[in-house]
Amino acid sequence: MNFGKIMPSLLVTAMYTVACTGTAVKNHKHKPPDSIAALPTDTMIVGEDNVNPGQLTSWSQLLNYNGKYADETNLLGTEPLASRLKQLLGKAEKTFLERYQVIPPVEIKDGILYNEGCKPHYCLSDEAVIAIDMNRDVIYAGIAVDSVVTLYSENSEAVFPQKLLQWKQKFEQR
Repeated sequence: MNFGKIMPSLLVTAMYTVACTGTAVKNHKHKPPDSIAALPTDTMIVGEDNVNPGQLTSWSQLLNYNGKYADETNLLGTEPLASRLKQLLGKAEKTFLERYQVIPPVEIKDGILYNEGCKPHYCLSDEAVIAIDMNRDVIYAGIAVDSVVTLYSENSEAVFPQKLLQWKQKFEQR
């Protein structure tokens, strides 16, 4: 055997052995968790609100719309409502606008703007509604087609304004 080839191999093997079995510096102390109770993972739990980490939109200009008609204030054309409503409804925007024609004055109560409308000659079956929670910066909409209601909300919001839910109930009672 060639001693010149074996010696470097033994030296490398010894270095790896010492390096891998050496004592590690232990500065990390194991800390128990703050709570031992597991958090529920059910995503269908109804909550009171969702956290919106983004900047809230200022809806202050809409406060002047209380008691006025949406047509005279150009409510649906006001930004950022116009672009966000279009994004929220997607292809259903046309259906919404067809049903948002005969409209009462805008209502604002407790920071929620609310307005509904109906398709001419088809009130009570073909309607549309919009609600904006101005404090939480969330837009909601509803569309009734032949009394079948579909609700929309930004951020997959599960809690809808009470007035919008009351609007929906009038179709369920028929």
